[in-house]
Order: sequence, then structure tokens, then C-alpha cells
Amino acid sequence: MSPHEQPAAGRRVHWLELLFDLVMVAYISQVAHTMHGSPTPADGLAFAVLLALGWWAWINASVTMNLFGARITPTIWVAVGFVMIAIGFIAAAVPEAFTERAGAFALGNAVIRLVWMYPWLVKRRVTGAAWWRPWLYCFVPAALWTASVWAPGPWRYVLWAAATALEVALLVNLGRGSAWVGRAVDIDHLIERVSLLVVIVFGESVLSIISELSAHWAPAPALAALLGLMAVIVLAWMFFTLATVGVEAGLRRLRDRGSVGALRDTVMYLPVLLIAGIVLLAAGVGTAVADAAGRLPIAAAVCIAVGICLFFLASIAESLRYGAAWRDVIAWGPAGAVLPWLLVPLSVVLTATGLIAASLLIIVACVTLSVMNTRRVRRRARV
Repeated sequence: MSPHEQPAAGRRVHWLELLFDLVMVAYISQVAHTMHGSPTPADGLAFAVLLALGWWAWINASVTMNLFGARITPTIWVAVGFVMIAIGFIAAAVPEAFTERAGAFALGNAVIRLVWMYPWLVKRRVTGAAWWRPWLYCFVPAALWTASVWAPGPWRYVLWAAATALEVALLVNLGRGSAWVGRAVDIDHLIERVSLLVVIVFGESVLSIISELSAHWAPAPALAALLGLMAVIVLAWMFFTLATVGVEAGLRRLRDRGSVGALRDTVMYLPVLLIAGIVLLAAGVGTAVADAAGRLPIAAAVCIAVGICLFFLASIAESLRYGAAWRDVIAWGPAGAVLPWLLVPLSVVLTATGLIAASLLIIVACVTLSVMNTRRVRRRARV
């Protein structure tokens, strides 16, 4: 790619990227299993850390492919192949990522960073990035991850945190001297990448509910599974009918304004909250299906409440970051963030199936408010 070339605008996601996403969702599925049953606060913390690290790997791959992968060459196939293998290994290490398999988990993360260092070094004249940036963003974190294999006890996790913090700090200052990124980013490709990953995560959530029903085949679990599937489908309808339209318009506005920082936030940071919400909701529903006639553990009810809350919080944050006014989110946002918490006290008096029914009602109410608000905004725009 010469300094004057730009990636083909509006290009479609390549099959290689879809294959990569399937490996990524295998990782997310492994992480999701840590929240089934009655997870402890430590399980919740581990879930958040593991999901964030996996999301970071996906973001690095997606942004690199967006900027440098307009033409899928044999070199790109090899690079993505190595990253897929690394993610496969860290997915297999997830159940014991903080104990016996921590070394494999760390080495997999090191490989991912070294692979993505290559295009940034080769295309340095195109990007205009300082010579030290790829070394500091990729090589140093890879070295920290590798060193953690031999670090004793808690120092291992200090090195993990330091490696990630370094990357985050560099991304916070991405807009400085990175005008090329704002020009070169392909908005259509990014929208499709994020949307397809969300599709697959929704699909994995459906699969986890169906798997629980298959393992606990009876009328009560079937009813709980039906209600849970309806809840997931309603959220999916909201995302793909309402949210994606706003995402496309918002990203284009940010690109036209040259808001690299806002593009970074809406593509790299906020979608992970949405994905975490979907995964946690499915984990809680799966637990409910397994014991549909009994009381749902408080921890599982919290998973459902947090899952729905995160989904709507992510939607609020994305809308505001795109430039929406508070009055355009106030009609539905607070309801989506607050009402799900009613499920926690309700879990004491309702059966697991009853709680899933209550969850569905809350989701439908919040989505209805969102639809009404969308129509109001459109009417106001036409005036």
C-alpha cells in the first residue's frame, strides 16, 4: 500500500475474519461458563478480566485488518492463522487461567501481540506513526506477558496488568499524530465486524440455553427456556433494528469530524459492555433452565440483572458518545439501567421460571420505550 492509497471504502468482511470470529466466540463461551450456577464475587472478577483480555485481542485483530487488510494476502492468512491458534490455546486455558494454565494463557497473549506488531512496522511510513510506537505497544507488552510465565504468585498478575495498562495508555493518546487512522479507517467494515461478532455472541447465548434444556428435558425447563430465548431475541431485535442504524450514522459523523478518540471509544471500549451483558443474561437463564421449578440463586439473579443493565448502559454510552442529546436517551436509558435490579429481590419470592418471565417483561418494557423514543426523535427531525 502506497502512502496515497486508502483501503477500499465499504468493503465486506472476509471469510477469514468470520473464521477468526468463530474462534473468538469459542473463547467467550469458555469465559461464560465461569458464570453458570452460583458464581462468587471472585468468579465475577475473573469473568470481567478474562472477557476484557479476549475482547482486547479481538479489537487488535479487527482494527489491524481494517487498516491493513483491504487485500487478503497469503501473509495475512498466516498472521491471522497464528492469532487464531493463540486464541484457541488461551480459550483452552480459561478454566485454570489463574492457576495451572496461567503460563499457556500468558504465552498465547504474547504471541498475539507479536503477530500484530509486523504490519505496523512494515507500514510505518504509511501510518506516520513514530518508530517506537509499535515496539512500545506490541513488543513490550509481549515481553511482559512472557516474563509473567516465570513470575511468582501475584507478581504474575501485576505484569498482566502492566502490559494491558501500557496498551490502554497508548490508545488514550491515539489521536495525537494519528490523523492517518482517522482517514484510513473503513467505517462500513467496522460496523459489519462488530455487528457480526454480536450476532455470533447472540447465537452462542441461544446455544447455551438450548444445551441446558437438552440436559434438563422437562415441561418446567422448557417453559423457562422459551421465556429466556424470547428475552434474548427481543434484545437482538432492538440491537439490529434500532441500534445498528444509530451506530452507522454515529460512526460516520465521528469520522467526518476526525474524532479519532470517539471512534476509539465506540469501537474499542463500549461494545464489550454489550457483549458482557448478553453473555451474563444467557448464563443466568441457563442456570434458571437447569432448576426451573426452584428458586434461582441470588448470584444467578444478579447475573441476569447485570446483564440487562449492561446492555442498556452500553446503548446509552454509545448514543451519547455519538453526539446524541440527553433528552434522546432519558426516555428509555434510565429504565434499562435501573429496572433490571428489581429482579434481585424478586428472586427470593419467584421461582426461576417466574424470574425469567419478569426479566422478559422488563426487557419488553424498556425496548418499547426505546421504540417510542426513536419515533419521537424521527418526527422531531422531520419538522
